[in-house]
Amino acid sequence: MAIRRATQAEANYIVQLSGKVMKESSMGYAENGVQNAYNLFMPIIQNGGYFLIDIENGRVRGWILLATDWNAVKGQVMGNLLSAYVFPKFRRSGVALDLATAAINELKALGIRTIQINVFDGNPSRILCEKLGFKPVSTVMELDIQ
Repeated sequence: MAIRRATQAEANYIVQLSGKVMKESSMGYAENGVQNAYNLFMPIIQNGGYFLIDIENGRVRGWILLATDWNAVKGQVMGNLLSAYVFPKFRRSGVALDLATAAINELKALGIRTIQINVFDGNPSRILCEKLGFKPVSTVMELDIQ
């Protein structure tokens, strides 16, 4: 197993894959769609964000997108963990923990003091986030009006 920064070609491939798992990773909130993934993640990558990938025997087992951004509320640059995904075959094997830890360490090396992650309601990855020390800070609520 190796965790490393994705190449440009791998990042494009992962964005395409992300479009195919959006519904699952958002607990049904977002529809699958490669174009949706490009619209969501390419601006982040163009602004300096990048994927870390877990790769074994030439096969991607999972990924996490990390980025930094100015947070006006906190008055500081903060890290963001986005688009974390592990293929079902590799879940419960430590891949997600290894990816998240590597991403946290990379952000820490950049001098980032606070990291945020968005976890959709009902997503079991919330347990891992809490294990890593993440705490809820807000709840996004939504009302559909017809």
